[in-house]
Amino acid sequence: MDMDGVLQQIGQGGRQQIKYGLVLCLFKVYSAFHILQYTFVGRSTSFKCFTVNETLTDQCLGNQVSSCINLTFSESTIVADWSLVCDRNWLGKATMSVLMLGFLQGALVLGKMADRFGRKSILMLTLWGLIFSNLLSSITADYAVYLISRFLVGFFIAGLSTTVAVLVSELVGPAQRGMFGLATLVSFPIGIIALAFTASFFQDWRQLCQFVTLLGWPFLMCHWYLVESPRWLLRKHRHSEAEAVLYTIARGNGAHEKLVINLRSRPASSENKSSTESVLELFTKRKLFLVTMVLCYNWFVNGASYYGMTLAAGAMGSNIYTGTALSGAVELPAVFLAYYAIEHWGRRVAVVGFMTLSGTFSLLVQIFSVKLLPSVGPFLALLGKMCIAASFKTSYIISGEIFPTSIRTSAMGMVSAMARVGSILSPFIVMLGESLPGVQFTIFAILGLSGGLLSLGLPETKDKVLPETLGDMGAGGKVKLETV
Repeated sequence: MDMDGVLQQIGQGGRQQIKYGLVLCLFKVYSAFHILQYTFVGRSTSFKCFTVNETLTDQCLGNQVSSCINLTFSESTIVADWSLVCDRNWLGKATMSVLMLGFLQGALVLGKMADRFGRKSILMLTLWGLIFSNLLSSITADYAVYLISRFLVGFFIAGLSTTVAVLVSELVGPAQRGMFGLATLVSFPIGIIALAFTASFFQDWRQLCQFVTLLGWPFLMCHWYLVESPRWLLRKHRHSEAEAVLYTIARGNGAHEKLVINLRSRPASSENKSSTESVLELFTKRKLFLVTMVLCYNWFVNGASYYGMTLAAGAMGSNIYTGTALSGAVELPAVFLAYYAIEHWGRRVAVVGFMTLSGTFSLLVQIFSVKLLPSVGPFLALLGKMCIAASFKTSYIISGEIFPTSIRTSAMGMVSAMARVGSILSPFIVMLGESLPGVQFTIFAILGLSGGLLSLGLPETKDKVLPETLGDMGAGGKVKLETV
């Protein structure tokens, strides 16, 4: 009996899988506390610069911090601790860029490690890394050490995010992958809202960091609750362990009838090939190369547009806490739209549609803001953000279903790294709008429309069997379900 056949028998998304899914969703909620922590610890702070002859407010003589005999700040942030104002202002922004650089590296390294050592093992490793890296951030008095700690946070959060997405998809059957995948993705905007609410109680940035670290400790107990991916265990020839996981899921799902699970091994030649497959082989065959390049570009577009639109919409709300919460809230309807689209129209149509709509709304922002009704611009920008958020979430689903089990986590890490490249560039795209008003939305429009057009070449994966090897991926998901 093959894996999908067993899952059809014991339940593709039963009670036990829902429990595991909820726990993994909490991991995603927690990840938002780390990724967007900069919004609050590095927020702009009013300050006074005391010089020999005068006292300046929110400015330095000659824009040089060195011109100030003394600096005083109104709030406790990293800006205040290391005087990151005037000519040192860029150093504050660098902490976010370094985190994204760490995210890029972590997506590549930890994704490969999860394929080799297991999803659950790397998930717990990244959690330990997050806890100690963020703790270091909260206690260090040295800016350089803080910068290193943020890189490490980004490195480990990449592994956590990628591993959660893959583990969820491998614990359920084909019919439930879309719903479970979107459930983990909706957890991130909920985390944004929760972070904004939590941060409003902490005016001292170090206390906020320490509280975020404290929130991570209970997750360590998940080591004794979560199970390893049965698909990964099967691929590693650990049949008895894979069957034990499936029996655990069956009991939790209430499968009372007598079950005999005997997982069928692949032919030896297929197994040997699977065990030696590398993500680099995606670039050796034309069909796999083209699909991979489209996915890489899509993730780049998603990263650049999503974070760019988030930065461009930063002025929403009456204060930083309300504005951040709104930026998370606007993503919630995107999840329901994405779920409806992938279940009724398919994964490919959903990606094409959301990317194209994002590009269209971005283009309309430029047209309305400059020539017609400027007041309509912010509303259209929100619609664009909602569509690119839906595109991002759908890309997680279709990518996880296109790449085979043998290299899935590595491949997901690779495309996730491309999103980080886009996110690193996004502040510079937004910065262009300061000298050329509206040009950032023109760039977002070009990215969205081109990404939507290229996505027409992706294979449809709805209700298809997850590919196990690169050969299955090349077959385009046409493998039939087999049961005994």
